[in-house]
Amino acid sequence: MNKIRNFLKKHNILSIIVVCLVFGVGGGLVGTIIAVNYFISSSYSLSPFGNIDLSQSKYGEQGLVIGNARNVIVQQDAKVNETVGAVSNSLVGIYKKQAALKLSDSFVLENFYKLSDAAGQGFIITSDGWIVTSMSLEKNYSGYVIITKDKKIYSIDKVATDKLTNFNFIHVSAKDLPVIKFAEKSEITAGSLAVGVNWSGSSWLSALQGFRRKGLLVESSDNFSDKLILNNNLPQDFSGSVIFNLAGNALGLADAKGEIEAMSRLKSAADSLFKNKIIKRPSLGINYIDLTQLAADSITGSKWQKGVIIYKDQKGVAVQKNSPAEKAGLKEGDIIISVDDVSLSQNNDLTDLIQDHAFNDNIILSIKRGGDEKKITVTLAEQK
Repeated sequence: MNKIRNFLKKHNILSIIVVCLVFGVGGGLVGTIIAVNYFISSSYSLSPFGNIDLSQSKYGEQGLVIGNARNVIVQQDAKVNETVGAVSNSLVGIYKKQAALKLSDSFVLENFYKLSDAAGQGFIITSDGWIVTSMSLEKNYSGYVIITKDKKIYSIDKVATDKLTNFNFIHVSAKDLPVIKFAEKSEITAGSLAVGVNWSGSSWLSALQGFRRKGLLVESSDNFSDKLILNNNLPQDFSGSVIFNLAGNALGLADAKGEIEAMSRLKSAADSLFKNKIIKRPSLGINYIDLTQLAADSITGSKWQKGVIIYKDQKGVAVQKNSPAEKAGLKEGDIIISVDDVSLSQNNDLTDLIQDHAFNDNIILSIKRGGDEKKITVTLAEQK
């Protein structure tokens, strides 16, 4: 009898332990499912399988899905916040000038600048006061002031307009301002995250798609034909804002329409301004078709697979009269393969390569004419 009682006691204890384990594990699974579906998912669109969908999240309609995101979301939030914090001090607000306030004056609201009422915004590119903005100020800049994040007010003393992008370089007399670095074109890669930041302190996360052409097949060596594209359209309150990568470098600047110009395209304009005291863009003077935008079969298309072909635009002009291209002997039908030994491709656009230079620079073009390939030296002129 004692052996039987001991056996039953032993197995009752084991049964209790097994039952507890089953209910414990089951409760844990139920709790996890509830937490994922009702708490975490509602805030971050996080699925039970560890994916994060940014298309419904606090970042807006980005249409991004990141796999295995349980450990990514915290790191990503921290990196975005770090980027926004790092760049915010280099943003400025542009305001209509108010009457100077004297210490003896009584408080009158109209004598103050309301920080929420900025007429425009810009960002600092040199510590001694050069600022870039999409706001048009060329004719009436004396009626505006710049206010920095530390609430210092500066009068604008110089303005220069880049006619290729219609962006303005404005200057204030200041020292030791925090600056923002231009991102290189190589930093613009499809799928990489980008954050828009505006003067009011708001931020907006999206992803880069790359460049989108305006739809014209024939392009000009002297004008940019495409814009930087994000995964979705920029919200209206981010018009004029700066788009950054998560390294804190400026990828692009949005105009009043929300179209984004790559900041790498402003570098040569800035170099010209600092060197010549005025912005002078280079001119080659041709119209062309990018052959990477076309396709043909392997037999007839072998000659037309790379480079650009000089071609007539809608006005019937292939090579502009008295242009550097005409003076160098370039003709309609010539295929340009490279510029200074940099091969033309989807990643190396002819216009970008030309506009990276200064006027009066000598460049070497490798061209195909008929069955021959040769090199031609061209001296770039100033755009008029």
